[in-house]
Amino acid sequence: MLSSSNLTVVMHDWYARARAFAPGHITGFVEFPTLMLDDPLLKGSRGAGVCISKGVTTEVHIHPYPCDDADANYVNTSAAEVSISINGKPCNDADVSLYVVNEYLRLVDWHRLKIDVMHKTDIPIGYGLGSSGAAALSLSYALNRALMLNLSDEEAARIAHKADLACRCGAGTVIAEYHGGLEMRFKAGAPGIGVVENIKYRLDDYSVLVLCISPYSTKEFLTNRIGMINGLGGKMLNVLKDSRSVDTFLDLSFRFAKSIGFITERVARVIDALHGIGCKASVALFGETVFTIVRDDKVEDVKSLLAYYRDLYSSPTSQCHLLSCSIDTRGARVLDYTREPS
Repeated sequence: MLSSSNLTVVMHDWYARARAFAPGHITGFVEFPTLMLDDPLLKGSRGAGVCISKGVTTEVHIHPYPCDDADANYVNTSAAEVSISINGKPCNDADVSLYVVNEYLRLVDWHRLKIDVMHKTDIPIGYGLGSSGAAALSLSYALNRALMLNLSDEEAARIAHKADLACRCGAGTVIAEYHGGLEMRFKAGAPGIGVVENIKYRLDDYSVLVLCISPYSTKEFLTNRIGMINGLGGKMLNVLKDSRSVDTFLDLSFRFAKSIGFITERVARVIDALHGIGCKASVALFGETVFTIVRDDKVEDVKSLLAYYRDLYSSPTSQCHLLSCSIDTRGARVLDYTREPS
């Protein structure tokens, strides 16, 4: 439950800015045992995945009074005018971000606000890298700081969890990005309810390399195909809990993707090529996205191989993306905050 302290704030003569970051996340295997429950804080997923150093940075600007001039880039709500951009481009269909903003507007007692939300993402959207969860989480952290609500990080993360679920963009992404690392989610639910344990096997020596071939709708999967996977993810969690190794995580993830028919012909070719140079690999859920986790001395060889397939599969209308990341073990965090006279 959100704390009741300091929820009514008066800041008529001030302008605030805050910036926060949430890492991207790759799900290796998963199950959804609680999505039929009514309470969104109890809903979520069990499974395992890895947070990456690339993600979403969100900056918010809060003006206590909106400008009089109408602006087509702003969405009018009952209590605010809100503009949302992604990498500098206005975005009028950012459902997850609008959900988070509206949740915060319930907690403040001001006459009117003008809110600018600027997402900067260095992960492609729609490829199974947790961009929606990272946008919601970084935005929630930034709004909490800019609006001076003094919610705990856990409370702010719960708002993002609810947004990701309500918009059917994810079920366990936010709690994973909240914790960071190579994580095992043993109990479904929002931060503070779900149970997460990190694998701490010298992760500084590893890099995550990702080839994003084609996007896939998480919403479509959660709507139409979710029933086909429940059960297997829980069994795999028990195996990973015993081994706690990167190789076991990759093996289980690949087995999981094969079991649900998520290995396309293009993905199979890339994974076979990686196996040929001694690297285990799998598919990010949910996207036509190959990923591997390798020791740093293998990074250049893997990047060279993946660059070949990036160029092979790219076209003027469909650009592949190659990412090289470290494992983010810190999770979401506020980067900076300023408050000054308006």
